[in-house]
Amino acid sequence: MGRGERWRGCYTEGSHASFCTAMPVLDLGAQGAEVLALQQQLIRLGFLWGDADGVFGPATALALRDLQRHLLLRPDGIAGPRTQAALAGPPPLPSSAYGPLMREADALASQDLADDDHLPLLDRGLDASPFREEPPRFAARLAAAPPAAAELTPYPAPAGFAAYPPLGVVPPIVSGREDRGGLAFLGEAVAQACVCLGSFAADQPLKVRWYGRRALEDNVQFWSATKFIAPLQLVCQLNRRHPGIPIAATSVRSLEGGHTEGFAELFRDLVSYAPRAGERDGGGSNRIAYLFKRLRHGDEPDLQSWLRQVSGNPRALLLGWHGQWEPPRDRPDPSFHNPFRQGAELIGPGGVLLPHRSEPRTRNLVSAYDLVRMLTLLGWHQQLQPDIRLPGAQWSSLATLVEGLGHDTARYLDAALEQLGLLGAVDEPVILSKMGYGAETGDPDIDALCYAAFASFRDTRTTPHRQRSFALALRVPTRPGFGLEADARMGAEVTELVRRIFAEELA
Repeated sequence: MGRGERWRGCYTEGSHASFCTAMPVLDLGAQGAEVLALQQQLIRLGFLWGDADGVFGPATALALRDLQRHLLLRPDGIAGPRTQAALAGPPPLPSSAYGPLMREADALASQDLADDDHLPLLDRGLDASPFREEPPRFAARLAAAPPAAAELTPYPAPAGFAAYPPLGVVPPIVSGREDRGGLAFLGEAVAQACVCLGSFAADQPLKVRWYGRRALEDNVQFWSATKFIAPLQLVCQLNRRHPGIPIAATSVRSLEGGHTEGFAELFRDLVSYAPRAGERDGGGSNRIAYLFKRLRHGDEPDLQSWLRQVSGNPRALLLGWHGQWEPPRDRPDPSFHNPFRQGAELIGPGGVLLPHRSEPRTRNLVSAYDLVRMLTLLGWHQQLQPDIRLPGAQWSSLATLVEGLGHDTARYLDAALEQLGLLGAVDEPVILSKMGYGAETGDPDIDALCYAAFASFRDTRTTPHRQRSFALALRVPTRPGFGLEADARMGAEVTELVRRIFAEELA
């Protein structure tokens, strides 16, 4: 099938097929021509992937529930009178990028170019991004004074928007029905989510609004998406104690001696998963992330306590390893190489700036809100009042993290703009992100694909241009063997969020 018409910014297939409201109620277990027609329409709209077979099974029920969420109907997976009437109505009907993204994933998998170990969007990489030349410009764009509202129209900020919250204060998060929060339209695959929208101009202070689906109630494993938090604390420690030294001027030196690497290069390797000399098991990013947690002055709080103080989430845990740090205890591992296994210290002009600390290990369990809070503190640093910024942090150091986070392998925002036909409609792009994927633990309760991002664009479709500045974090549980599906679902949900933000429908 070809790509056909485009409705409401997402792909649909072919012409709109009417859906007879006189049909019987259809639910799990139903069979026949009516089910076949329903499946064909769900496929055309992108909510269902595969071939229509006339059997109402679990996949059809899930697709129907996702459609019902878009329609703001009760997501019961039953094609009753209200759902059938909505499907019989005139276009535009809601559509999903899930189907198109699954087709692309299936085509890549058939050529042995995609599988659970190499996902099309999670592992696409910056080199394949239309924004691959942009990361060196991100910090300057975020530091630039915003134009007046007459020159760049801020995101609409009605009564629900408020000042950015003080440090340690959890803001109101828009909640909705069925414990799904203000993001009820997201597909069922999304277990936790948080979004923060920003609105500001030279003559208007920053105002924000927070949306969530179990955004704070659940502390869960977000995997590698949490790795950027420890470097934020390092910046705060360094700049408070040595305000004249930007973190790009520092290096990490092994306590074993003889091995020293620049902080900026280490952070970029953490984000990009670049192959590292001597580290033959592919765990370099994990080891760098845990190393950063142990660089701390004795008078400073540990990372876990610091995160709680900044975000206001008193239950966050963040002193665990990220994957392999030491060789397995039950067998030797000759391929294992970790130059910082015995610890390290942060050095710079004048000697040791931050020493190594042995920390008691906990786990890495945070909320979607924690990730969004930390990303907005970074991305909107220049728009915040000094007393609610990351404590002690200076932009000369934060700029290093901004550029590094531009090198994330996951390109879900790229895919969203592609699916929506918006790549040519954005200017001054900034995309800071960190992915996480835990499909190798063998525990189906915590396997998940995760994505946290801060983005800023100028929407050039109108004059004056319109502001799009936001942060998001999403978690899609999965299990080994279903990575391609989870990857497409994450791409589809990010696409729907971006569509609503650019259409100014989320507020």
